[in-house]
Amino acid sequence: MTGGGMGRQRRLASGAGLDVRLSWYEPGAHMDRHVHDRHQISWLLAGELRERSAGREFELVDLSRGVKPAGCPHANVYGRSGSLILALNIDPGSDLCDAIPGLDDWRWSTTDGERKAVQDVLAAATMLAEGDPVTDLALADLVAGAHLAPGQTGDAPDPWLSRVRDWLHDDPDAHDLSGLAAAAGVHQVHLSRSFTRHYGLSPSLYRLRCRVSRALADLVGGASLAAAAQTGGFADQAHFTRATRRQTGLTPSHLRSLLAA
Repeated sequence: MTGGGMGRQRRLASGAGLDVRLSWYEPGAHMDRHVHDRHQISWLLAGELRERSAGREFELVDLSRGVKPAGCPHANVYGRSGSLILALNIDPGSDLCDAIPGLDDWRWSTTDGERKAVQDVLAAATMLAEGDPVTDLALADLVAGAHLAPGQTGDAPDPWLSRVRDWLHDDPDAHDLSGLAAAAGVHQVHLSRSFTRHYGLSPSLYRLRCRVSRALADLVGGASLAAAAQTGGFADQAHFTRATRRQTGLTPSHLRSLLAA
Protein backbone atom coordinates (compact mmCIF):
# COMPACT_ATOMS: atom_id res chain seq x y z
CA MET A 1 0.00 0.00 0.00
CA THR A 2 1.16 3.53 -0.76
CA GLY A 3 -0.12 7.01 0.04
CA GLY A 4 -0.99 6.22 3.64
CA GLY A 5 -1.51 3.04 5.61
CA MET A 6 -4.24 0.56 6.29
CA GLY A 7 -4.70 1.94 9.79
CA ARG A 8 -6.43 -0.95 11.58
CA GLN A 9 -7.66 -4.44 10.74
CA ARG A 10 -9.49 -7.01 12.86
CA ARG A 11 -10.31 -10.60 11.91
CA LEU A 12 -13.85 -11.01 13.22
CA ALA A 13 -14.43 -14.63 12.31
CA SER A 14 -12.95 -17.60 10.51
CA GLY A 15 -14.17 -21.04 9.55
CA ALA A 16 -13.75 -23.75 6.97
CA GLY A 17 -13.01 -21.96 3.72
CA LEU A 18 -13.62 -18.35 4.80
CA ASP A 19 -12.75 -15.51 7.10
CA VAL A 20 -14.30 -12.12 7.88
CA ARG A 21 -12.28 -8.96 8.44
CA LEU A 22 -13.11 -5.39 9.41
CA SER A 23 -10.57 -2.88 8.08
CA TRP A 24 -10.07 0.84 8.52
CA TYR A 25 -8.06 2.57 5.78
CA GLU A 26 -6.56 5.93 6.60
CA PRO A 27 -7.64 9.07 4.71
CA GLY A 28 -5.97 9.31 1.31
CA ALA A 29 -4.54 5.77 1.35
CA HIS A 30 -4.38 3.85 -1.91
CA MET A 31 -3.29 0.44 -3.15
CA ASP A 32 -1.66 -0.08 -6.53
CA ARG A 33 -2.79 -2.84 -8.88
CA HIS A 34 -2.84 -6.17 -7.00
CA VAL A 35 -4.73 -9.48 -6.75
CA HIS A 36 -6.14 -11.66 -3.96
CA ASP A 37 -5.78 -15.42 -3.82
CA ARG A 38 -9.34 -15.76 -2.48
CA HIS A 39 -12.73 -14.60 -3.66
CA GLN A 40 -13.80 -11.48 -1.76
CA ILE A 41 -17.17 -9.92 -1.02
CA SER A 42 -16.76 -6.48 0.52
CA TRP A 43 -19.10 -3.91 2.03
CA LEU A 44 -18.17 -0.23 2.19
CA LEU A 45 -19.65 0.73 5.56
CA ALA A 46 -18.29 4.26 5.93
CA GLY A 47 -16.22 6.68 3.88
CA GLU A 48 -15.69 6.42 0.13
CA LEU A 49 -13.84 4.15 -2.27
CA ARG A 50 -12.72 4.20 -5.90
CA GLU A 51 -11.83 0.83 -7.39
CA ARG A 52 -10.57 0.15 -10.92
CA SER A 53 -10.22 -3.11 -12.87
CA ALA A 54 -10.22 -4.13 -16.54
CA GLY A 55 -10.64 -0.55 -17.80
CA ARG A 56 -13.71 0.16 -15.64
CA GLU A 57 -13.97 2.18 -12.45
CA PHE A 58 -16.51 2.30 -9.64
CA GLU A 59 -16.73 5.41 -7.46
CA LEU A 60 -18.64 4.55 -4.27
CA VAL A 61 -19.97 6.94 -1.66
CA ASP A 62 -22.80 4.97 0.01
CA LEU A 63 -23.17 1.55 1.57
CA SER A 64 -22.13 -0.73 -1.30
CA ARG A 65 -21.20 -4.35 -1.90
CA GLY A 66 -18.35 -5.44 -4.14
CA VAL A 67 -17.37 -8.81 -5.58
CA LYS A 68 -13.81 -9.64 -6.59
CA PRO A 69 -12.98 -13.08 -7.96
CA ALA A 70 -9.68 -14.62 -6.85
CA GLY A 71 -6.91 -13.40 -9.14
CA CYS A 72 -8.81 -10.30 -10.34
CA PRO A 73 -6.31 -7.41 -10.81
CA HIS A 74 -7.61 -4.20 -9.23
CA ALA A 75 -6.44 -0.93 -7.68
CA ASN A 76 -8.04 1.07 -4.86
CA VAL A 77 -8.15 4.68 -3.73
CA TYR A 78 -9.68 5.13 -0.29
CA GLY A 79 -11.74 8.08 0.88
CA ARG A 80 -10.45 11.48 1.83
CA SER A 81 -11.93 10.84 5.28
CA GLY A 82 -10.91 7.19 5.38
CA SER A 83 -12.81 3.99 4.56
CA LEU A 84 -14.38 1.34 6.78
CA ILE A 85 -14.72 -1.97 4.93
CA LEU A 86 -16.11 -5.35 5.97
CA ALA A 87 -14.77 -8.21 3.84
CA LEU A 88 -15.78 -11.85 3.51
CA ASN A 89 -12.89 -13.86 2.01
CA ILE A 90 -13.69 -17.27 0.51
CA ASP A 91 -11.27 -19.98 -0.60
CA PRO A 92 -11.79 -20.79 -4.32
CA GLY A 93 -11.98 -24.52 -3.59
CA SER A 94 -14.51 -24.16 -0.78
CA ASP A 95 -17.97 -25.73 -0.96
CA LEU A 96 -19.26 -22.29 0.02
CA CYS A 97 -18.67 -21.09 -3.54
CA ASP A 98 -21.64 -23.19 -4.67
CA ALA A 99 -23.89 -21.34 -2.21
CA ILE A 100 -22.90 -17.89 -3.51
CA PRO A 101 -23.49 -17.54 -7.27
CA GLY A 102 -21.72 -14.83 -9.27
CA LEU A 103 -18.29 -14.96 -7.63
CA ASP A 104 -16.61 -14.95 -11.05
CA ASP A 105 -17.70 -11.39 -11.95
CA TRP A 106 -16.03 -8.22 -10.59
CA ARG A 107 -18.62 -5.58 -9.77
CA TRP A 108 -20.07 -3.25 -7.13
CA SER A 109 -23.72 -2.62 -6.31
CA THR A 110 -25.70 -0.22 -4.15
CA THR A 111 -29.28 -1.35 -3.55
CA ASP A 112 -32.07 -0.62 -1.10
CA GLY A 113 -31.88 -4.17 0.27
CA GLU A 114 -28.15 -3.98 0.97
CA ARG A 115 -28.53 -2.32 4.35
CA LYS A 116 -30.50 -5.26 5.76
CA ALA A 117 -28.07 -7.77 4.24
CA VAL A 118 -25.00 -6.13 5.74
CA GLN A 119 -26.68 -5.84 9.15
CA ASP A 120 -27.18 -9.62 9.10
CA VAL A 121 -23.56 -10.20 8.11
CA LEU A 122 -22.29 -7.79 10.79
CA ALA A 123 -24.46 -9.39 13.46
CA ALA A 124 -23.13 -12.85 12.60
CA ALA A 125 -19.51 -11.69 12.40
CA THR A 126 -19.74 -9.80 15.69
CA MET A 127 -21.28 -12.84 17.34
CA LEU A 128 -18.29 -14.90 16.24
CA ALA A 129 -15.80 -12.19 17.25
CA GLU A 130 -17.26 -12.15 20.75
CA GLY A 131 -16.97 -15.92 21.12
CA ASP A 132 -20.61 -16.92 20.76
CA PRO A 133 -20.75 -20.73 20.72
CA VAL A 134 -23.30 -20.96 17.88
CA THR A 135 -20.49 -20.87 15.31
CA ASP A 136 -22.08 -23.02 12.60
CA LEU A 137 -25.27 -20.97 12.56
CA ALA A 138 -23.35 -17.69 12.44
CA LEU A 139 -21.21 -18.89 9.54
CA ALA A 140 -24.36 -19.92 7.68
CA ASP A 141 -25.79 -16.43 8.29
CA LEU A 142 -22.63 -14.90 6.82
CA VAL A 143 -23.02 -16.88 3.63
CA ALA A 144 -26.75 -16.20 3.44
CA GLY A 145 -26.13 -12.47 3.78
CA ALA A 146 -23.65 -12.50 0.91
CA HIS A 147 -26.21 -13.11 -1.84
CA LEU A 148 -25.46 -10.92 -4.83
CA ALA A 149 -27.39 -8.27 -6.73
CA PRO A 150 -26.90 -6.86 -10.25
CA GLY A 151 -23.92 -4.51 -10.36
CA GLN A 152 -23.69 -0.87 -11.33
CA THR A 153 -22.31 0.19 -14.70
CA GLY A 154 -19.20 2.04 -13.54
CA ASP A 155 -19.98 5.02 -15.81
CA ALA A 156 -18.23 8.30 -14.97
CA PRO A 157 -20.40 11.14 -13.59
CA ASP A 158 -20.86 14.45 -15.40
CA PRO A 159 -18.15 16.98 -14.37
CA TRP A 160 -20.65 19.25 -12.62
CA LEU A 161 -21.89 16.33 -10.54
CA SER A 162 -18.34 15.52 -9.41
CA ARG A 163 -17.89 19.16 -8.41
CA VAL A 164 -21.06 19.07 -6.31
CA ARG A 165 -19.85 15.95 -4.55
CA ASP A 166 -16.48 17.60 -3.85
CA TRP A 167 -18.18 20.69 -2.40
CA LEU A 168 -20.32 18.56 -0.10
CA HIS A 169 -17.37 16.45 1.02
CA ASP A 170 -14.91 19.27 1.65
CA ASP A 171 -17.33 21.32 3.78
CA PRO A 172 -20.55 19.39 4.51
CA ASP A 173 -22.21 22.28 6.34
CA ALA A 174 -21.29 25.12 3.96
CA HIS A 175 -23.90 24.62 1.21
CA ASP A 176 -27.65 24.24 0.94
CA LEU A 177 -29.25 22.58 -2.07
CA SER A 178 -30.25 25.81 -3.79
CA GLY A 179 -26.70 27.19 -3.45
CA LEU A 180 -25.19 24.00 -4.82
CA ALA A 181 -27.59 24.02 -7.76
CA ALA A 182 -26.83 27.65 -8.55
CA ALA A 183 -23.07 27.02 -8.43
CA ALA A 184 -23.46 23.97 -10.68
CA GLY A 185 -25.75 25.81 -13.12
CA VAL A 186 -28.63 23.33 -12.83
CA HIS A 187 -32.08 23.25 -11.22
CA GLN A 188 -32.03 21.93 -7.65
CA VAL A 189 -34.52 19.15 -8.47
CA HIS A 190 -32.33 18.06 -11.39
CA LEU A 191 -29.29 18.14 -9.08
CA SER A 192 -30.96 15.99 -6.45
CA ARG A 193 -32.27 13.45 -8.97
CA SER A 194 -28.97 13.22 -10.85
CA PHE A 195 -26.92 12.88 -7.67
CA THR A 196 -29.20 10.16 -6.30
CA ARG A 197 -29.29 8.28 -9.62
CA HIS A 198 -25.51 8.21 -9.99
CA TYR A 199 -24.27 7.85 -6.41
CA GLY A 200 -27.17 5.89 -4.93
CA LEU A 201 -28.07 8.36 -2.16
CA SER A 202 -29.42 11.90 -1.92
CA PRO A 203 -27.15 14.92 -1.40
CA SER A 204 -28.45 15.35 2.16
CA LEU A 205 -27.65 11.73 3.07
CA TYR A 206 -24.24 12.03 1.42
CA ARG A 207 -23.56 15.10 3.56
CA LEU A 208 -24.42 13.11 6.69
CA ARG A 209 -22.21 10.23 5.52
CA CYS A 210 -19.29 12.64 5.11
CA ARG A 211 -19.78 13.93 8.63
CA VAL A 212 -19.83 10.39 10.06
CA SER A 213 -16.68 9.48 8.11
CA ARG A 214 -14.87 12.60 9.31
CA ALA A 215 -15.78 11.82 12.91
CA LEU A 216 -14.76 8.15 12.60
CA ALA A 217 -11.36 9.11 11.19
CA ASP A 218 -10.82 11.28 14.27
CA LEU A 219 -12.04 8.50 16.58
CA VAL A 220 -9.80 5.80 15.08
CA GLY A 221 -6.92 8.27 15.34
CA GLY A 222 -7.33 8.33 19.12
CA ALA A 223 -9.82 11.14 19.78
CA SER A 224 -12.50 10.80 22.45
CA LEU A 225 -16.11 10.18 21.42
CA ALA A 226 -17.01 13.76 22.34
CA ALA A 227 -14.11 15.24 20.36
CA ALA A 228 -14.86 13.05 17.33
CA ALA A 229 -18.50 14.11 17.43
CA GLN A 230 -17.42 17.74 17.40
CA THR A 231 -15.08 17.12 14.45
CA GLY A 232 -17.99 15.63 12.50
CA GLY A 233 -20.21 18.61 13.25
CA PHE A 234 -22.69 16.67 15.40
CA ALA A 235 -24.69 18.39 18.09
CA ASP A 236 -23.44 15.94 20.72
CA GLN A 237 -22.04 12.48 21.30
CA ALA A 238 -25.51 10.90 21.28
CA HIS A 239 -26.25 12.34 17.82
CA PHE A 240 -22.93 10.97 16.51
CA THR A 241 -23.71 7.54 18.00
CA ARG A 242 -27.18 7.38 16.43
CA ALA A 243 -25.92 8.42 13.00
CA THR A 244 -23.03 5.93 13.08
CA ARG A 245 -25.27 3.06 14.18
CA ARG A 246 -27.75 3.79 11.38
CA GLN A 247 -24.96 3.92 8.81
CA THR A 248 -22.69 1.07 9.86
CA GLY A 249 -24.79 -1.09 12.18
CA LEU A 250 -22.31 -0.52 15.03
CA THR A 251 -21.85 2.22 17.60
CA PRO A 252 -18.68 4.36 17.56
CA SER A 253 -17.50 2.81 20.83
CA HIS A 254 -18.00 -0.72 19.47
CA LEU A 255 -16.14 0.12 16.27
CA ARG A 256 -13.27 1.61 18.26
CA SER A 257 -12.99 -1.51 20.46
CA LEU A 258 -13.09 -3.86 17.45
CA LEU A 259 -10.39 -1.96 15.58
CA ALA A 260 -8.21 -1.55 18.65
CA ALA A 261 -8.06 -5.33 19.27
